[in-house]
Amino acid sequence: MKKVVKILSIVAGGLLLANAALLLIISNLNIGIIPVAGLGLVLLVYGLFFDKLPCKKIITAVLAFGLIAILSFGSFLAIYGGRDTADYTEQTVIVLGCGIRGERVSVGLAKRLNKAAEYHEKNPEAMIIVSGGQGPQEDISEALAMKRYLVEKGIPDEKIIMEDRSVSTITNFRYSREIMEKEGMSLSSVVFVTNAYHVYRAASYAKDEGFVEVSHLGTDIIWYTIPMNYMREMLAVVKMWVLD
Repeated sequence: MKKVVKILSIVAGGLLLANAALLLIISNLNIGIIPVAGLGLVLLVYGLFFDKLPCKKIITAVLAFGLIAILSFGSFLAIYGGRDTADYTEQTVIVLGCGIRGERVSVGLAKRLNKAAEYHEKNPEAMIIVSGGQGPQEDISEALAMKRYLVEKGIPDEKIIMEDRSVSTITNFRYSREIMEKEGMSLSSVVFVTNAYHVYRAASYAKDEGFVEVSHLGTDIIWYTIPMNYMREMLAVVKMWVLD
């Protein structure tokens, strides 16, 4: 049994470290890479030096508890975000931005935009707000890149409103709300689109910013970004609970 635990720990740790290295190469700098690499290093060291560890039972118990907590927390976020609540009668769709590379939308953002395009096919009367400012590794605002993508998908330009100041989830909703209030749009007939892991926190911020009965649509993500995105989101949710 001990040998199995050691092997599993070494393999899991090595895979997480390899995943972190891959993401450093192919994606924008993301804080979620740090806990992935950290967990991978802990598991690798635990497996390699299992027989020499002091207080082995205590360390094993703490590590097991931590892994169970991470898996349980991640499962909660996935299940919550996997339950779409849109009824396709909403007046406004808010697409939450995430990183772009230069002027191109990322794969994760493309999934959000594709979901918004699918929604438009079922409810073409709804206005679409694309929400996202310009980050340090981005040549244009996320909102502009998102609008271009949707126009290429065949969505009429006049159906898209850009919110290009936000730098976080909470400001996505804050500045979108300001636009909607200025245009006389209802805050009680809204659906937002984001990735499934992000839905729980986004819904919490939407309510904090005055959106009533807000619905949501969640999308999946590329398999190799799952550790990074979920680890980052878990930290963000804890921060929201404690500080926000």
